[in-house]
Amino acid sequence: MTERDLSTDPAAADRLWAGYHPLALAPLVAVAASVSLLVWTGQWYLDGVSAFAAEIGGWATFAVAWGVWPALVLLFLYRTVTYTYRLTDAAVYVDYGPAFRPVAPVPVADLGTVSVGGGWLVRRLGVGVVVLKCGGRSVRLKGVRNPEAFAARVRAARAAALKGAPAVTA
Repeated sequence: MTERDLSTDPAAADRLWAGYHPLALAPLVAVAASVSLLVWTGQWYLDGVSAFAAEIGGWATFAVAWGVWPALVLLFLYRTVTYTYRLTDAAVYVDYGPAFRPVAPVPVADLGTVSVGGGWLVRRLGVGVVVLKCGGRSVRLKGVRNPEAFAARVRAARAAALKGAPAVTA
């Protein structure tokens, strides 16, 4: 049997496509909102923030509180547009966009463990992390909506690859 080159194999049948779900940023947005609110209103009850505002000016304090939001918008746009996870009958392809190094395909037949994780808040929102362990490397798929179902599909593809049959697409 010949080895397939997973990086250029056009015959790989797609089983599932997923991407970064916006709800995965909810904890970061909650922290940013809390800190912004603290900075905006802190001049009334926090002496340190009030002294800081008096020393550098109210507009600078305002800019510090608002400065984090454009960065969060850019992070949101980058992750939701570029993070893609593709499960085929032969491998899991992971792409984090042009800002990251390419990730080598993870052959489903060689997968060791497929686990699901994430913080309590994002898990309650139905989002999480799927960790694929293959050989000596570990690949984290962040922001996956319904990570248990995604992990189950990867496990089914692994079982089918080990049997030599195509994975079930249902």
